Amino acid sequence: MVSDAGMVHTCSIVSRTQTSQNEYGEPVYTQTPTSSPCRFFHNNSNSRIITPDSGKHAIATPAVLLPADVTIAEGQTITSEVPGFSKTYEVTSVKPIFWMFSNTLHHYECDLKAVE
Repeated sequence: MVSDAGMVHTCSIVSRTQTSQNEYGEPVYTQTPTSSPCRFFHNNSNSRIITPDSGKHAIATPAVLLPADVTIAEGQTITSEVPGFSKTYEVTSVKPIFWMFSNTLHHYECDLKAVE
């Protein structure tokens, strides 16, 4: 698939589906992991500024590119074993990216937050 070009990493997208309720009426979820090609990077345009004693520093947030054929939404979990990104992340925003001069979806760009 053309939109997978450059997606040199692999991640696991974990979807949660409510399957039932427990005896207290709380929802019970089933987690389903799906493997996908992706590309992790640090999103400098969404960085935050910290000011320690050494001066101001920009901290870039982690992000991931996903192909157009995946199903992704805010709140889902992404896990990875990619060096530098080998954590569990929560998807905080999903931005669809379209082909230039066309209304065809090319890929998704998702901002991430590390889950501790």
